[in-house]
Amino acid sequence: MPKHLSLLKIVLSVLMAALLAVSLARGAKAEPTAQPVDALIEALRMPEIVDVLANEGRAMIDDLDRDDDGIPRSAWVNMLADLYRSDVMLEAFRVEMAKALDGVDVAPIVTFFETDLGRTIAQVELDARIAMGDEGMEDVAAQAWAELPADSPRALLIEDYVAANDLVEMNVVGAMNADYAYMIGLGQTGDAEAMPSDEDILREIWSYEPEVRADVSEWIYSYSTLAYESLSDDEFAQYIAFSKSAEGSKLNYALFATFDAVYSDLSRALGAGTGQLMQVFSGQEL
Repeated sequence: MPKHLSLLKIVLSVLMAALLAVSLARGAKAEPTAQPVDALIEALRMPEIVDVLANEGRAMIDDLDRDDDGIPRSAWVNMLADLYRSDVMLEAFRVEMAKALDGVDVAPIVTFFETDLGRTIAQVELDARIAMGDEGMEDVAAQAWAELPADSPRALLIEDYVAANDLVEMNVVGAMNADYAYMIGLGQTGDAEAMPSDEDILREIWSYEPEVRADVSEWIYSYSTLAYESLSDDEFAQYIAFSKSAEGSKLNYALFATFDAVYSDLSRALGAGTGQLMQVFSGQEL
């Protein structure tokens, strides 16, 4: 099992943490209830973010433990290309987001992100998300966070922001759910009797929870340091106040709920696809 296959390069801030995945099992189509969410999707720059995540997903071939299993690289490339399609990912997000925000008036949320500050926030988060795809920049951001005095105004704001949105805990839970879904998908294509039980899968996943938590925490704080560097302390404080508001809390919940739903689907499909490749090309027992 590839540890944290779903993790480091997809963990995001409150606006990014919920993005995104392919809901292949559902084959979901947008419903009328999704329409009020369209303006929010645009305001949060979701189409551009989805492109980033789709590219990262397709590039995940370099992170897979392929060893000498006899599976051609082209087979992995084709499978990831099928899973990480920007158009399908965006549609899955739109449908799940509409479900998560059902009954919620999204107008005040959209209004915030259509202000000058809101537009700036959406832009700097997108820019930082792209930048963090480079290991060198990720190291720079991590160093910047490490060098911030713990009692400095900026460090305290970042701590407040992370706590207000429960970013570490929610991302750890989402990562664990995705890894569990991957193992379930993998088991769907193998000998059921040879697969570990649910209890064994959960025991293995939770055995490396401290490592996952440490990785997630480092990414979140590094990303936040980089993303909001250009904001003044007052602007950052305004954003945190929004996050703590009723509207901000509903958005945060909806984004994490969306992430959990669609990324579990994607991870399950990835596990099933991996199992199929192992069977077709190498006859390995799962």
